[in-house]
Amino acid sequence: MSSGSKMVIFFLAATVFNLAVMAVLIVVFVIAARLVPVQAVSMAILFIGLIASIVLTFMIYAWVMKKVTVRFQLEKHIPQLFKGKKKA
Repeated sequence: MSSGSKMVIFFLAATVFNLAVMAVLIVVFVIAARLVPVQAVSMAILFIGLIASIVLTFMIYAWVMKKVTVRFQLEKHIPQLFKGKKKA
């Protein structure tokens, strides 16, 4: 399999992972908002939950990508993604 096709598969898998994590987090915050009897607090939970789900998705994605990069040695398999990084 060529390096370009590996990169396409990597980006597709990463996109699906991102969307799945965000969907799960949004569902969690919607359920939390439904459990609160006060409507104003419920709306606040929904609003903050939407923002928090975006931020948490980025944080989870960064953590998972670090683990995946080390585990599968992506620097060797998809060098285009890691050109600009300096080795410490």
